[in-house]
Amino acid sequence: MNLIKIVLVDDHRIFRDGLKSLLSEANFIEVIGEATDGNELYKLLKSLKPDLVIMDISMKGPSGIDVSAQIAASYPEIKVMILSMHTNEEFVINAIKAGVKGYLSKDTSGEELLDAIKIIYEGGEWYSKLVSDNFMKNYAKKFKAEQSLLENKTLTQREIEILKLAATGHTNKEIADKLFISTKTVDCHKNNIVQKLKLKNTAEMVLYAVKNKIIEI
Repeated sequence: MNLIKIVLVDDHRIFRDGLKSLLSEANFIEVIGEATDGNELYKLLKSLKPDLVIMDISMKGPSGIDVSAQIAASYPEIKVMILSMHTNEEFVINAIKAGVKGYLSKDTSGEELLDAIKIIYEGGEWYSKLVSDNFMKNYAKKFKAEQSLLENKTLTQREIEILKLAATGHTNKEIADKLFISTKTVDCHKNNIVQKLKLKNTAEMVLYAVKNKIIEI
């Protein structure tokens, strides 16, 4: 196997040092660069050509997800792995949409990390068990919550869609564009949701959606 050239991106130097030490023990890996955030990484990529970037999500400046999307657009040959403490569904979904090929928790073992690097380098994808378990657990909670609303005839399927979109910060126009309906129809649905759930306003809709596991924050 050729040496897998890797760049590490994390704003905690002690973590980067530990990760670099771990990876240096593998005879098929070469760490060719380090960055504390996305802006430093962009500068490095003008001269370095890694096979893989291992990156955190929470950093100063652009998030790891935003940086991943930029890499996918500008350097499609470079693969990205997220290594983060954030393992809930929304982060994973957004990372996949941004083009990452792997998502591991910082609690993962060194052995799993090395296996993941090999698989991703060879063209595969890897999501750690903790990430997969959390994803399925959160999906199950949301599914049950939505099914309960439907079975009890509390809300219709369309009202649930609008509740989720409104609770995650979408404007009426954004919801209308996404669902191919008018803003007037969106407003009507939101009023129905507020009345049916005995709420007062959109802010209470958000609280309701979070409390009842319809969305995550």
